[in-house]
Amino acid sequence: MVRFHYGPWDKRYYQVLAYLEGRELVTVSKDGNAFLFSLTPKGADLADQFRKATPFGDLVAQMRAVKKVLGAKSGSAIKALIYKVFEKEVADKALGEAIG
Repeated sequence: MVRFHYGPWDKRYYQVLAYLEGRELVTVSKDGNAFLFSLTPKGADLADQFRKATPFGDLVAQMRAVKKVLGAKSGSAIKALIYKVFEKEVADKALGEAIG
């Protein structure tokens, strides 16, 4: 990951998001300056299959916990939290600098 204008960012996200959209698993729309990512019915079905699969149980539980804590927060609020909690590791880095 690298220090970016809006928080930590991994350039691989672009490829992953394009892949998911190309497979018709997510849709991307724009609302003002924000990009909104939504599961398609096909994506929701696949997510449901993962949710039910035993090997993914721990991951599903962790993602539910993350959503419970951060789900209603804006991107700016999450960025501020990351910068507060990880000041040395993220906030003090120069833009474009690798986060180790």
